[in-house]
Amino acid sequence: MAVFAVATILWLPTASLVGQRIATKAACDSAATFKQADALLKQKQYDQAQSILGVLYSCHNLSSLETFNLGWLYGRAHNFQKALEIFQSVGPDVPDPRTHQYAIGLGHFELRDYKAAAETLKGLEAQGRLDPDSANLLGVSYSKLGRYQDAYAVFADEIHRQPADQFAYFNLITLLADAGQFAEAVKVASLAAAAFPGNPDVLVVRGAAHSLLGETSAARDDFAAAVRLAPEKASSHFLLALSDYKQGEYAVSANELKTAIQAGVVDSDLHYLLAECLLKLNPAKADAAIAELDRAIALDNTSVSARTLRGKLLMEEGRAKDAAIDLQVAHRADPGFRSATYNLARVDMALGKGEEARQLYGQLSKQPADAVGELGDRKLKEAFAAGTMQ
Repeated sequence: MAVFAVATILWLPTASLVGQRIATKAACDSAATFKQADALLKQKQYDQAQSILGVLYSCHNLSSLETFNLGWLYGRAHNFQKALEIFQSVGPDVPDPRTHQYAIGLGHFELRDYKAAAETLKGLEAQGRLDPDSANLLGVSYSKLGRYQDAYAVFADEIHRQPADQFAYFNLITLLADAGQFAEAVKVASLAAAAFPGNPDVLVVRGAAHSLLGETSAARDDFAAAVRLAPEKASSHFLLALSDYKQGEYAVSANELKTAIQAGVVDSDLHYLLAECLLKLNPAKADAAIAELDRAIALDNTSVSARTLRGKLLMEEGRAKDAAIDLQVAHRADPGFRSATYNLARVDMALGKGEEARQLYGQLSKQPADAVGELGDRKLKEAFAAGTMQ
């Protein structure tokens, strides 16, 4: 149920790039180009960065280290093929063997050649030279290949070797959850909570594992603790309120959401879940719920859950054409969202579009459409990913 996430895709400035200050009077000034490209990349202006990197790439006076750093910047610009070509063009000891192998493995990984990534990093493992970045990348590559036992061994060894590597803990927890071993995921998350006290991400991940195990009360305790440690994080507020919602504590859930919103936490999904709570508390009064959905959509125009619920409510008010607009947006944004598909089929039928409705009904599985449940599942998956990404 969990989505496995990569712990350390570190297309960040390497130590050699940051520490290197090349003073050259040649026409191709690598130091100036690197500085300019770094500034553009921080602004996510990838095309512009690649344009100036291309000029430097055509120079013939670059050292091997400058060439490697050029490849690293191409990686940060999301041109992974070019980055990999450049890494492979310099010697295996540039800037050092371990960094070189990691860079090549990372290039293969970004190109989704997980087998090549694993084969590249296995050499470091055999030599006993895996650092945390390489170990996590190797473990995730194995998981992408479905080699869960190998991935487990890598993460477990890394935790034993580097007890302070929190990404190894997070990746192991996610691996176990992905394999449906939720009880084991909770155990490892508890070890992580002991190793990293005061880390809200650890508590959120453990709470997510408890949720997947069906232990809603334990999950709620973890989410509540995470909210206390990091009240600015919207995801923790959402998961806490969702736990109460699942237990039928709609008033409690609504109050938690209102408190977060009033405290300045800005998130579309908080308004959506508040709308669901308001409907549970007073189904006859849809106006308040629609007002919250309007706020949710103002924050995220393609919010699938908010568009779906607002479309459903508009349809119940007899505004089928308005409902169709919301539901079409939701369905286009996420064709796999069952609740959007189901309600769009209903509104199409109401508008006399029988064939379109039948096609949509045909896309539905026998599993009932549950917008809160679908969004909740997605949020739990994101909780695992949030703990592992940089």
